[in-house]
Amino acid sequence: LKRKGLLIACLCHDLDHRGFSNSYLQKFDHPLAALYSTSTMEQHHFSQTVSILQLEGHNIFSTLSSSEYEQVLEIIRKAIIATDLALYFGNRKQLEEMYQTGS
Repeated sequence: LKRKGLLIACLCHDLDHRGFSNSYLQKFDHPLAALYSTSTMEQHHFSQTVSILQLEGHNIFSTLSSSEYEQVLEIIRKAIIATDLALYFGNRKQLEEMYQTGS
C-alpha cells in the first residue's frame, strides 16, 4: 500500500504546476494562495491528484476498503506536501543531525 501511494505521489507531485513559487503566489494574492495558505502548490497538486482518482475509470485504488483508501490518500498527501522546499530547508539541520547520530 505504501509503495503504491509513494509511486502515485512521485508521478503527481507537480501535477498542474503553474510555474510560480508558493511565495510568488502568496505575494501577489493568487486565488490558490487564498485557497491553500501553506504549501500552496503542493496542496494544489494533491487536490488535483484526488480529483483525477475520483473520475470514473481512473481510480486505481477502487478495490481498496475505505480504510485502506484513506491510508493511501494520506501517504500520497504527506509525500506531495513533503516536496515543498520551504519545509525541507526548514528541517534540513534536524535531518542532518539525525543522519550524523544515526537516530
